Amino acid sequence: MHEGSIAAAIVQGALETLAKERLSSARSLTVLIGRLHSVVPGVLQDHYTLLKKEHPALRRSRLAIEIAAVRVACRDCGHEAEIGTPEFACARCGSTRIDVVGGREMHLKEIVGSAPKGKSKKEKGKSENP
Repeated sequence: MHEGSIAAAIVQGALETLAKERLSSARSLTVLIGRLHSVVPGVLQDHYTLLKKEHPALRRSRLAIEIAAVRVACRDCGHEAEIGTPEFACARCGSTRIDVVGGREMHLKEIVGSAPKGKSKKEKGKSENP
């Protein structure tokens, strides 16, 4: 169960971003996680809910989880497509000479926070480790 360590990395990344952007708290966080990570969203939510209680800047925040589809690119014909089955083959020509080009990503996609004087601020950023 790696959701606990992912939640801890999300919390750490959020706290670092809040400090860097001089925000006093976060209202929401959005993470993008590729399907190949096999994350169970409900378990990740539970871990985040427990961990955020330890940090005043995150206590009222909510976590949104987006799951990125697995995408492959064919080395033979160049076609790129999402795949939903465990058969890793090009949807156009059937070749199995493909590269996985999506589905492994994991980053903190967005933080919506509050500035110290109550001004809202939205920070979008990417980090390969949440």
